[in-house]
Amino acid sequence: MHGPPSSPRSVPGRPGVHSPRASRSVARATGTEAFLLLLITHFFVDCYGATLPTVQPLLVERFGLSLAQVGVLGGFFMFSSAVLQLPFGLLSDRRPSRHYSIAGPVVAGLALTSLGTAAGFGHLASLLLVGGMGVALYHPQSTSEAGQFGGKGRGFPTAVFIAAGTAGLAAGPLYLTLVIERFGFDSLWTAALPAVAILPLLLWRFPEPAAAPLRSGAAVDWTALRAQWRPLAVHYALVVLRSIVQVGVTQFLSVFWVQVRGSGFATASLSLAIFMLSAPVGSFLGGVASDRFGGRIVVRLSYVAAVPFLAAFLLTDGWLSIGSLFCGGTLLLTTLPVNVVMAQRLVPTQASTTSALMMGFAWGVAGLVFMPVIGLLADSIGLAAAFWGLAALPLLGFPLALLLPRREDAT
Repeated sequence: MHGPPSSPRSVPGRPGVHSPRASRSVARATGTEAFLLLLITHFFVDCYGATLPTVQPLLVERFGLSLAQVGVLGGFFMFSSAVLQLPFGLLSDRRPSRHYSIAGPVVAGLALTSLGTAAGFGHLASLLLVGGMGVALYHPQSTSEAGQFGGKGRGFPTAVFIAAGTAGLAAGPLYLTLVIERFGFDSLWTAALPAVAILPLLLWRFPEPAAAPLRSGAAVDWTALRAQWRPLAVHYALVVLRSIVQVGVTQFLSVFWVQVRGSGFATASLSLAIFMLSAPVGSFLGGVASDRFGGRIVVRLSYVAAVPFLAAFLLTDGWLSIGSLFCGGTLLLTTLPVNVVMAQRLVPTQASTTSALMMGFAWGVAGLVFMPVIGLLADSIGLAAAFWGLAALPLLGFPLALLLPRREDAT
């Protein structure tokens, strides 16, 4: 129901909270439909987010890139797509708008699929910066909205939302490879057409944010954040550690299969897609397991159990190797929704900011700082040796997970 223009419009499931665009009488999606639109847009934006790791072997061949340069390009993308999620999260907490979620998939799709038209390293970097900003603009507020529109409790709907995005990451290499094989690398931009085609539906039905903007002049509740800085710092460190492994494997996996194992581009893309599929599977299992057993247990087991499977990936060949990588990724990435939800519970009034801190900023810092380092190491000691370092790194997460307070398991 819609009241007169002067009456604020209540948001279903959020008693007493009103949309900042309440004066409009345009009907928007609410509840289940709103949640479905969030799932669709998250799938799209993360599908295009898989563009760079998918086409890395082609970029190396076309421009003669070193592995260090591959890492620098990954760092550019991590900065714009992930580090910038924190300022965008601060913005969305202060000035919520549905246009962040609408623009993100279109900007990301158009810019990132234009990599096939790049004329040089600088052109590549600029496209990655613009496309990454579309990814960063989308995530903070949309993640918070998923927990609100997804029904009772935040753990499961947040896990489903994250799984939709990581399913897009998994589908991205296969979809982009299909477009390249059909139309050529120079015509990769045609892969952005689905995101452009869905734009009218999003403009018509995408809902206004379900959270009211903060009081004027109160962009961030720093007092609430400072009060929880210790457990937030532990979560942040855990996410950075996990993200170094995730983004390191993701960005160099296609090149690993081509250069180290001598596979073709299609096999490399398939391996990348299967590894990325471990993220939605891990997210779903992590969300369910944390609701049943508590987040601390999931986090502790994740960082230990993943290591043997990551090692088996490097010790075996063929489908056994790919299957081991999938299992290791699944176990490691069960913590994807867990850290986000546990951090949101610490500071519930700053949901977008904490989401950006745990999903984007930590992930981006890991990529921005460590991907060039991984590339330099791979140039000096070999890509296979660098992958062994990534496989062992999660062991450092177990002692950190012991520092998580018990009260964060409360639902």
